[in-house]
Amino acid sequence: MRRTGLFWQVFLAVLTVALGAVTILGLITRYALSAAFDAYLAALPAGMSPMGRPRMGLRMLGSAEQTFIATVDRSVLIGGAIAVCLSVVAAYLIARYLTRPIAELESAALALADGDLTSRVEVAGPEEISALGEAFNHMADSLEEAEELRRRLVADVAHELRNPIAAARAQAEGMAEGVLATDAARLGSLVEDMEHLSELVDELQELAIAEAGRLNYETIEVDLADLVRRETERAMTLAPAGVEVFATTTADDATVLGDERRLSEVLRNLLANAIRHTASGTVSANLSETDGHLRVAVTDTGEGIPAADLPYIFERFYRADGARASATGGAGLGLAIARRIVEDHGGKVFAESPPDGGATVGFTLPRRPH
Repeated sequence: MRRTGLFWQVFLAVLTVALGAVTILGLITRYALSAAFDAYLAALPAGMSPMGRPRMGLRMLGSAEQTFIATVDRSVLIGGAIAVCLSVVAAYLIARYLTRPIAELESAALALADGDLTSRVEVAGPEEISALGEAFNHMADSLEEAEELRRRLVADVAHELRNPIAAARAQAEGMAEGVLATDAARLGSLVEDMEHLSELVDELQELAIAEAGRLNYETIEVDLADLVRRETERAMTLAPAGVEVFATTTADDATVLGDERRLSEVLRNLLANAIRHTASGTVSANLSETDGHLRVAVTDTGEGIPAADLPYIFERFYRADGARASATGGAGLGLAIARRIVEDHGGKVFAESPPDGGATVGFTLPRRPH
């Protein structure tokens, strides 16, 4: 069964109300005039008509009186006809005003479904319809951003996989054709390429699981101060000569609810990044308390992070130094995974870098509820 369009429903509803009001007003006006005229006749002296002529009874009207009554009836009918026309025009304009934004929204939604992610609507109409238009535009912005991220992800994955695959293939083909010697050094290089590929695939899988909100957490009470000390001691063994790694703690109670293994992964990533970008100097992990939250900040004395890159360092595949090789700079997934883990624990990540060098990257977590 074909449904009536919203335009016609609104049009007929407004027109029905308007016609009903006009009809009732016309009847009331006609009745009021008749009653007033009858009262006027009743108030005349006995035996006199309104024109000064003798009359036989109250209801005997002359031609002038009859003309007056007919004029009133005709005026009521003409006024009603004009009111009906105005009602039709008003109903059309109101229906168009209410339904035009919805029609535009429908067209934009169909265009969006067909792949036009630039489709937007003009926010107009009543408050509810305007709010619907704003919600649609926000949804379209999110879809366009998600599509752009998807395209960039595909390009970044292809770029990250291309180099190790090409290197491994070249070595394998060279050894197969006898151009390269099949010795321990060559096989070791091939194994390193395979390990890099394996790590990249594992990080991609973990990032996909994290962004889907499906990371598994074993929530327990975690002493964040002890975790910071342990991870700092571990980082000391990985730091090159000339880089000093240490930890400082100023929080009295550093207990949080969370997954100890995941939080260790976050801190380990931050320390590894800081050490990687510090040729000589210090790397410190600082635990403090601020506004009821525990704040973990990893500070280094390296080259720092450009101000233009600070808002993006937690994005996947983002590396402040675009020319840096993947072997030394990583795939750019660790901080993206770290951000998701911290946010799943109810915390926030942050990054700071003064103009004179060095950087501070860390996170805050809510205290364990008492």
